[in-house]
Amino acid sequence: MKKRILAAMLAAVMVVAVAAGCGKSSDSKTETSGEAETKEEARKVVLVTSGSGEPYSLLADDGTWTGIDAEMWAEIEKRTGWEVEVKQAAFDSIWGELDTKRADVAANCWAVKPERTEKYYASIPYYGDAQCIIVPESNTDINTFDDLKGKKVGCTNGQAAQTIIEQMSGEIGFEVVLYEDSTVGMNDLNLGRVDAYANTTTNVNNFMHYNDTIKFRFLDEDLTANNVAYFIQKTDEGKELCDELNKVLQEMLDDGTVAKITEKWMFADMTQLIQK
Repeated sequence: MKKRILAAMLAAVMVVAVAAGCGKSSDSKTETSGEAETKEEARKVVLVTSGSGEPYSLLADDGTWTGIDAEMWAEIEKRTGWEVEVKQAAFDSIWGELDTKRADVAANCWAVKPERTEKYYASIPYYGDAQCIIVPESNTDINTFDDLKGKKVGCTNGQAAQTIIEQMSGEIGFEVVLYEDSTVGMNDLNLGRVDAYANTTTNVNNFMHYNDTIKFRFLDEDLTANNVAYFIQKTDEGKELCDELNKVLQEMLDDGTVAKITEKWMFADMTQLIQK
C-alpha cells in the first residue's frame, strides 16, 4: 500500500515538473519570436556619402558624422526606427555604390539634375540652393560670364555646376580646373591659382564664415538654382523606400525641423529656396 502511494506521489511530481518545463520552453520561444519580429520590422538602410566636408557631410576618423545630412539622417532614423548604416566613398564613386546595390541611398546634399533622375529615384527636395561663380573681392576685371574668356575657372568635381561650366568653357573660351574638395579649390582661388570658382552659394558663404579674412565677390548672374534631394536605386524596393522616406521628409519640412538644420549649418533657412 505504501509503495503504491509513494509511486503515485512520484508520478504527480513528474507531471508538475514536465508541465513547468513546457511552460518555460513556450515562454522562451515567445520571447525569441518577438525579438526576431522586432529585428525584421526594423528596416536596414545602407547610406553612402563622401563625408568630405561640412556643412554638407563630414565623416571623422573615429566614425563621427557631422553636417546637414548627418543631422537629417539622425532625425530620420529616430522617427522611423530604421537601422542606418553609413558608408564612405569617394565623391565620384558614390553612384557606383548604388548601381551595384552596395548602398540604398546616396546622401551628399546632391542637386536634382535630369541625368540623375533618369537613372535614380529622387526624394522630395529638402532644401534649395544656387550655383554661382565667385572671384576674389579685390578682382575688378571679372564682372560678367564673358569676362572669363582666357581665364582659369575652378569647379568641384561632380557638383551640379560642373556640367554648366564645362559647356560654358567651350562657348566663352576658358580653362576648367576640377577639384575633389571645394575648400581646396577656394583656397586656390584666394591664392590666385585660378581666376574664378564655380560652387554653391551656401558652400561659399560657409567657407567665408569660417575664414573671415578671405572675401569673395559673387558675380551678379547665377548659373542655376536647384533643389537638393536624396537618390535611391530605381527598383521596386527602391520605390518603396523612397515613398517612406518622402513621408518623413515632408513631416520634417512641415514642422520646421529641416529649416532649423539648414539655419545651423548654412546660416539661413534654405527650405525657402526650394523650387516648386
